[in-house]
Amino acid sequence: MGRNILKSTSAVAAVMLLSKVLGFLRQSIVANVYGSNTATDIYFVSSEFMINFSAAFTTALTTALVTVYISISLRQGKQEAGKVASRVLSLFLLGAAVVVILLDLFAPEVGWLLAPAYTEQQLEHLAHYLRLFSAAFLFSAFQSIYAAVQNANDIFVPGKLYGVIYNPVSIFFMLLLGDRLGLSALVYAYYIANVIQVILLHLRCRGLYRFVPTLNFREESVMQVWRLALPVLVSNVVIQLNGVVDKAICSYLGEGMASSYTYASTLEQFVTGTFTATINLILLSKFAEIVTKKDQQKMKTTLTQAATMMLLILVPVALITVLSAGDIVSLVYHRGEFTMDNVASTTMALLGFAVGFPIIALRELLIRVYFAYQETKAPMIISIVSVVCNVVLSILLSFVVGVLGVTLATSISAVLSVFCLNRGIKKMLPGFRLFSQGKSYGKCVIAMGLAAGAVLMVGWLGISQVLVRTILKLAAGCGVYFVAIVVLHHTQVRAFLSRWRGSR
Repeated sequence: MGRNILKSTSAVAAVMLLSKVLGFLRQSIVANVYGSNTATDIYFVSSEFMINFSAAFTTALTTALVTVYISISLRQGKQEAGKVASRVLSLFLLGAAVVVILLDLFAPEVGWLLAPAYTEQQLEHLAHYLRLFSAAFLFSAFQSIYAAVQNANDIFVPGKLYGVIYNPVSIFFMLLLGDRLGLSALVYAYYIANVIQVILLHLRCRGLYRFVPTLNFREESVMQVWRLALPVLVSNVVIQLNGVVDKAICSYLGEGMASSYTYASTLEQFVTGTFTATINLILLSKFAEIVTKKDQQKMKTTLTQAATMMLLILVPVALITVLSAGDIVSLVYHRGEFTMDNVASTTMALLGFAVGFPIIALRELLIRVYFAYQETKAPMIISIVSVVCNVVLSILLSFVVGVLGVTLATSISAVLSVFCLNRGIKKMLPGFRLFSQGKSYGKCVIAMGLAAGAVLMVGWLGISQVLVRTILKLAAGCGVYFVAIVVLHHTQVRAFLSRWRGSR
């Protein structure tokens, strides 16, 4: 991996880590102030649906625009690339306005689809929140285009500052107005944080891009962006619908189960959002540049290095999370209205997510290779098949192991995605082998065994303080694994440190 990738990854990872830590604090305060009940279920179902649904559009347009922007910029200059960005944003804003109107009109019907087990009164509350969060599409329009332009110019940090802004604002509103406004305090925080983020992105884009509204939507490069974005959008929407189905299944499992799913998902996002999303965000731009230059060997080398790094880091993270899930949930959430029953159900949900950390990371990495080659239809088909598999497994496993089965289905279906994606990449990159570093993986297994032993030994000490016990487990597991990896991979570690020092 090059110096620039190391620098960019470090900066974005630091911002994402801060964002996730603040997110933990926010969710912990939410659990303390509001607990895990039907009211929080309604809030989480509505807010996450709207935010994730709008994020599906954001991701699709950002992904498509980055590859097209880089291609046009290298061939025709940044001014022409900026014109394309303005046309895409104009069209997105028009479409977002239509979506907001439709959601406001049909909020009750959408609410019933999200939670068919709810009573009429609960559905009214759900529709109310859906209308409040419908503005997410308008915010997403600006944020996606501004972030895409900056990403294409190797500026990654501003687009990832949202959590650093939203979490402190929401915490402030909860503590100040939570008793008086209830969960509505979080809605006010959402609006204010998004306005701040749009303003910051706009200011950072000065000198790179200026939005000029236009109705010229038929220009070929704009059509190319939408041709690439549409399959990605379909994939994202299908994935978001899968989350909706999972929460609907949870609503049948009992009160608070949808909230437990959400709380566990927040912990899962700490890993996937901090490391996985960071490296994939940066690699998309690098992959697109390599593809434009038609350097297949560099693509294979970069992809192999990225896949190996993800596995070496996330496999032990998954193992340590599984062995410490109960303590992690207790440490983060167990206070105030969050009971031991809530701890137990959230722990089960986290276990299902945790086992899929490495494979989900690989899936997202491989998808970026397709995007770099401007091939978005194959990932769409694979995503649809994977989601169908996920839904079926969620329903079946929920009857057997409850909320654990719902989240475990997500991890199992990701295996199918990786298998199918890898087959397609072998055709694009002849000679590429995803698991070509067999010796490194063997050493990883040895290091994992030692780390697991260290975590179990801490558990056998019988430490009653959750904070102390959790910190010792994480420190022992990560510390032993790190030392073992350094010893077993001393040559590669020295080479990495040399590149790291050179990148500073």
